[in-house]
Amino acid sequence: MIPLAKPILDGNELKYVTECIETGYVTHAGRFEGEFERLFSSRFNTPCIATSSGTGALHLALLAMGVTRGDEVIVPSLTFGATAAAVLAVGATPVFVDVCRETWGIDPRRLLESITSRPRAILPVHLYGEDAGDFREFGIPVIEDSCEALGMVPLRGDLACFSFYGNKVITTGEGGMLFGNSELIEKARLYRDGGFNSDYCHMVPGLNYRMTNLQAALGLAQLERLDYLLRRRLANVEAYKKALPGKGKWLFVAENKNPRSLAEHLAAHGVETRPVFMPLHRCPAFEQYAKGRFDVADEIWRNGLALPTGPHLSEADVTKIIRLVN
Repeated sequence: MIPLAKPILDGNELKYVTECIETGYVTHAGRFEGEFERLFSSRFNTPCIATSSGTGALHLALLAMGVTRGDEVIVPSLTFGATAAAVLAVGATPVFVDVCRETWGIDPRRLLESITSRPRAILPVHLYGEDAGDFREFGIPVIEDSCEALGMVPLRGDLACFSFYGNKVITTGEGGMLFGNSELIEKARLYRDGGFNSDYCHMVPGLNYRMTNLQAALGLAQLERLDYLLRRRLANVEAYKKALPGKGKWLFVAENKNPRSLAEHLAAHGVETRPVFMPLHRCPAFEQYAKGRFDVADEIWRNGLALPTGPHLSEADVTKIIRLVN
């Protein structure tokens, strides 16, 4: 079986995690969280804080920016549900916008039609690692959902959020990172760490979105090999692009008029795949916030199938998948 995703853990992962266990530092305390954050910040020359998940990073970003009840946040309809769920978690309302074929991100033309007097933020998503574009021109704070785009898209907004789930570019098992504007990062840190000071005086109604020492140990080892992991993944993407219609850098999404039948065909030959995210305007949890048409989001969803793409694939694996799809 060729799995859709599988982490590569043959660097310092075992060594660092073993140190956590031998020293007894398995929670938030320990050396690895700080070292992971410092290396990440140095790599991208931007302040950051590690979080327990990409969803947590999104929630913290909205809290740090002061988004609250009564506010509106612009969100693409074609995205994973956490993007909109984080908006609802702070009491704000997601305003769904269709995506464009060129980027699979928010369509700037449709965004202009959706802007009201109340948008507090734009939340573009770099879906499947594709660059959704630069949204600073609208004069509205920008939080980038880069959960699937580590090392693929530069920071342009005020904040960016990453996921380190097991199928992402690097993994901490569960985990994430928030990085960007230093003042906003410090506000987010207070919320992340419970909201209290050394005297246990609660300054904000804080949360616990901290990353454990064990997770950070994995993350540090993975980050040490980010260039290698990215290079392997993007080489697979280029091979797919030469042979198949489609796009995507985190997962390559092959275009096909009958993706369900294709998925069954690939599964019968030992290849795991995944459907494209169902557009949020079609999901019971979010359909009440949908207004208008979302034709491009629907088209991508109906005609796409995500293929194994990561560095766990050999050249023979990629060749086999291409042959089976064709």
